Amino acid sequence: MANHSIPAPAPASAATQRDLEDLAREAHVPLETVAQLYAREWAALAAQARITTFLPILTTRKVRAILRQQLSSSRVPVDINVHTLA
Repeated sequence: MANHSIPAPAPASAATQRDLEDLAREAHVPLETVAQLYAREWAALAAQARITTFLPILTTRKVRAILRQQLSSSRVPVDINVHTLA
């Protein structure tokens, strides 16, 4: 297997920073929370990636899906949503 380096997430890039800000605004969560989630998902995707060109797009989509899922589950009545607290 070839030894290739995987680029680190680039939240400092203007496009990525805008994406993170948009995600935070859409989900009504702090930017820091979104940035941490982005870094975690980037690492998970990058660990298996052979081609890294689309990692920023794939990571943003994954984070958006996670945030939407959390948002929709938070709208469920508390007595039904107890299993998410464990």
